[in-house]
Amino acid sequence: MTRIHALFSTPLSLAVACLCGLTASLHAAAPNAPRAPVAPAPLSVEAGRFQRAGLPYHGIGLNYFDGFQRQLQTDTPAGARRGYVDGFRVLAEHEIPFVRFAACGFYPSEWRLYRDQPEQYFALLDGFVREAEQRGVGLIPSLFWAFFAIPDLVGEPIQAWGDPAGQTRAFMRRYTTDVVLRYRSSPAIWAWEFGNEYLLEADLPGTNSAEHWIVPKLGTPKTRTDADKIRSTDVLSAYREFAELVRRLDPRRPVMTGNTVPRAAAWHLRGGLGWKADSLKQAREVILGDNPDPHDTLSAHVYSNFPDVPHYFMPRRPVVETIEALLALSKESGKPLWLGEFGADAKVPLAERRRQTEAWVALIEEKRVPLSALWVFDTLNQEVQAWNVTAKNENAWALNLLRDANRRLRTPAPTPSH
Repeated sequence: MTRIHALFSTPLSLAVACLCGLTASLHAAAPNAPRAPVAPAPLSVEAGRFQRAGLPYHGIGLNYFDGFQRQLQTDTPAGARRGYVDGFRVLAEHEIPFVRFAACGFYPSEWRLYRDQPEQYFALLDGFVREAEQRGVGLIPSLFWAFFAIPDLVGEPIQAWGDPAGQTRAFMRRYTTDVVLRYRSSPAIWAWEFGNEYLLEADLPGTNSAEHWIVPKLGTPKTRTDADKIRSTDVLSAYREFAELVRRLDPRRPVMTGNTVPRAAAWHLRGGLGWKADSLKQAREVILGDNPDPHDTLSAHVYSNFPDVPHYFMPRRPVVETIEALLALSKESGKPLWLGEFGADAKVPLAERRRQTEAWVALIEEKRVPLSALWVFDTLNQEVQAWNVTAKNENAWALNLLRDANRRLRTPAPTPSH
């Protein structure tokens, strides 16, 4: 979990050419990967709304961030790696409809199994997807979680996300194609997401956020350069090609960026104008541009004390108005809102954290936010321990909270009287 307009477009002809050129390598990379037909999508976007089984859908899930990713950590005990079996049982018992998860490694070293031994890699991912299928829990896989991992893995600077002819983008095409072709018939796969909050790292003056991610023993370089300062143009270029590729391989499931809400100065930062606060008009422009076609959803992550403390996207307004503004933009763009992460303040006592979480869920119900996911379920990451929800820890109440909310959300909203 982390915490944003110039657009750079990739010509469709170039993207198609690059895809065709990769065909041989894709077959070599995963020779046993099933070429699954495109099955009916368990979730789709129709007329600007999420639909499931032909009806408008609203649901609250959980982030299961490292449920799969921990399978790639060789220093994690085998029992903890396989803990997702019990995890999916708990999710099913509490009627949690879906989870968002990192369908990949986090650090470059955790990607090497896919690169070097794809059959073994997909045996692990197959097990995770199969368990979700058997338990009836939906999956929203985020394919490239960490913004630095793939450039580091292939030996390019992070700005290579913006180079359609580079190795970073070639790897993106390879992995996207392998994963989507393999799982596009699974009833567990609800949508496809690019990554996690890439634009939050972009366009920061005098700051190279990649320097916070230097862990050579896990595959990163020992030093960073200015070419590792990611730009929004790089990200948006990659977003477009990813979405175009996914849409060709799977024409029905929603495609998501994985964005958080933008910084309060995102528009000015992209123009090299410093930290001056954006107007609401400028913020709207950023958000709409940050979820470019053919992405058919509007992605946002929102954390805040609740309900009175402002959020940084709208620093002078209550967080309730942030959600209202996002829903208005969703309606304007015809793209349903995907609140991929939400949560309370982790630095407060349990009673206050619970109050805030209950207020969040009440807001999501009241405003009929289409799709949302609480951060976070059964993670091994100690840094987010205060947020961590399991059936046995101090946050277990959140499972019942979400179960009851989802039951109510299954009831259609009343038709306004005139």
